[in-house]
Amino acid sequence: MNAPTFKSMKLKSLLTSVLLLIAAATCVAYFLFKTNDRSAFLEQQATLVMRGIGHQVLLKAGDSTSRVLPVKRINATVFQLEFQSTFNFVPDTLVHVVHASLASGQLPLQYMVNVMECTTNQIIYGYRIGSGRTTLVPCLGSEQAKGCYIIQIAFLENPTPTNRAVIFLGFSLTAIALFGFVVFRKGNRSPKKENHIEGPFVPLGSYSFYANRRLLKNGTSTIALTDKESKLLTVLAANQNQAMERDQLLKEVWEDDGVFVGRSLDVFISKLRKKLLHDAGIRIINIHGKGYKLEVD
Repeated sequence: MNAPTFKSMKLKSLLTSVLLLIAAATCVAYFLFKTNDRSAFLEQQATLVMRGIGHQVLLKAGDSTSRVLPVKRINATVFQLEFQSTFNFVPDTLVHVVHASLASGQLPLQYMVNVMECTTNQIIYGYRIGSGRTTLVPCLGSEQAKGCYIIQIAFLENPTPTNRAVIFLGFSLTAIALFGFVVFRKGNRSPKKENHIEGPFVPLGSYSFYANRRLLKNGTSTIALTDKESKLLTVLAANQNQAMERDQLLKEVWEDDGVFVGRSLDVFISKLRKKLLHDAGIRIINIHGKGYKLEVD
């Protein structure tokens, strides 16, 4: 596959990702808007239904004048009714009123009801309506004495649920964004030669010598040089196939140290020979009584 075709495919992938991202974002915004509207509506609906339950409980108790106090939402699933005056109630009437009101208000029909005494918060009567074995409604017949009561209804599922489609789309949006980011990075990544090294170099047979970076490169392999190795090879490479006197090599490489050590030269020559072994056309030969010569075929 040639380069233009490859780049074209990358561009198409990127554009597709962007379009999918825009579409997903639009869907998420729409569903969030609709879900927020529905959530607000259901909360208002639950509050109205709860107030209706309070009024009916008072009417069943023969009280048509007392006021139902504002409904309190304790948390996401629990609503609380409080009353201005004391009243009495019959459990089976309460059960019927609550269930009929929730059903007509299209609210969840799996819930728990607790009637508590105002001052002590002690539960006077309670029951649970659910599916199958979760339903528990005790003592329907006996009338409860007149008193100050709080009625608390806890839904077993949130009456203002989060739309699952929003969660799914949220995950989808994240996945598409990550995919688009990866494609974008790959599409904009300029192709580089393997192990490419920037900067000037001196060719030495199959090697490339980067003096400024103290590196030797042979194919895909790079070999690090010490400062002294790099300085010594720089002098030898500048005088390829020419004999170099020991004193001259020592002066140019070790002059800054202030002390010339002849043995050090021999040690570093040995190290360079090992690092140049991969090309048989390169040799550092010893010229007896004079110095060394870098021979390059």
